[in-house]
Amino acid sequence: MLKAQFVGVQLTVLAVVVCSSGAQQLQVKQLHTLHKWSDLSLGSDQPGTKNNLFLPVDIDIEYGDEGRHRTFLTIPRLSAGTPFTLATVASSDNRVVENPRLEAYPSLEWHLPSSNCSGITSAIRTYIDECWRLWVVDSGQVNSVQLCAPHVLIFDLVRDELVQRSAIPSHMYTPSVSIFTAMVVDLSESEAPAKCLGGKAYIADAWGYGLIVFDALTGRSWRIEHESMQPSLGMRRFGSAYAGIFTVSLSPSSESVLLKSRFLYFHTLNSFYEMAIPLDLVNNASIWQNANVDTVGKHFRIVGTRGIQCESEVMDNGGNLYCSLISLGALASWHEHTNYTANDIRAVAYNPQQLKFVTGLKINQNSKRENELWALSSDPKLFVGGSLKDDEVKFQIIGCRTADLLANTPCTVGAMDATPTVK
Repeated sequence: MLKAQFVGVQLTVLAVVVCSSGAQQLQVKQLHTLHKWSDLSLGSDQPGTKNNLFLPVDIDIEYGDEGRHRTFLTIPRLSAGTPFTLATVASSDNRVVENPRLEAYPSLEWHLPSSNCSGITSAIRTYIDECWRLWVVDSGQVNSVQLCAPHVLIFDLVRDELVQRSAIPSHMYTPSVSIFTAMVVDLSESEAPAKCLGGKAYIADAWGYGLIVFDALTGRSWRIEHESMQPSLGMRRFGSAYAGIFTVSLSPSSESVLLKSRFLYFHTLNSFYEMAIPLDLVNNASIWQNANVDTVGKHFRIVGTRGIQCESEVMDNGGNLYCSLISLGALASWHEHTNYTANDIRAVAYNPQQLKFVTGLKINQNSKRENELWALSSDPKLFVGGSLKDDEVKFQIIGCRTADLLANTPCTVGAMDATPTVK
């Protein structure tokens, strides 16, 4: 009865958000389906792989010249039987929608054996920066067993070669407990020619209740903890009771906003609140080494409440923050220079068949330098031990230009016009 009442409240909140955005009625918006899988085989020769062992959680889209693109997925190791954990869609299947083949990145040797701590143990999060680099968080875990230290790896996407590898210090995480649910990278503080040598990664540790900051230029890391990064005790339901800080997003660094303060935004999975903290404070490592709760705590600000749970979130270069609404099949947006209320939060997409359990949400720039939003959407049953029919879609990658989302026009993406990628 309680769950039914809660779902009713959720639908009411969604209706308010939709009506406040000027919509007359709730209409399904079709996002572009890039790929979808009913059978994620990972190149196995065995017919019919066990999908419950292969659960992709993050994606990134790399655009090259003339609209050519490459799709990356992370598939954390839930067993030693996972042949590889960082993948790309095979170039020959780039325009194949259903069950395209996946290939190990950068090569299969990087992933074997699973306990090889000098390779890739279990990739969980990625980020592609403006310098054509792929940042990867490797949890070092296989089925929640900490076999290796977590690492941040940076690959040059032009040459597909590793350019930097750094272990996360042992006091920055809790072995077999820390799960990294989001990462965003910022290069704005690095100036040429060091810009493409540096950058800071901000990594959410959901079950460790903290934020890890990694500075690639110096190799230093520091950890930030605050009560707002812990689970909300009043919202223990639907299996998210113990998930803390689940997302991390940054104010844009474009020239148009350089004179304004930038913020790091986050929320816990089971909370209605969106939180913010000044980015310059986050970047000051010395403050957090001897952090005084009373001194730094006042800088953590409640932006507002959604009245509803949100999974993944991401911010575009115009300051629009997007989040996927749990169990409602909807995507909402809010501009950071407005109030965080129902009158300012807009439902920009509604499609329960496409927007299911979104574990990866990214903003990538296409070849025309336009922002595109991409989501990895999975059937939630797969994450709670459930099963689906062999022909049912388990995972799908869907996208839309952010301009189309905000203007409520049909979704288009640069990949629609691309020729097959030749690598």
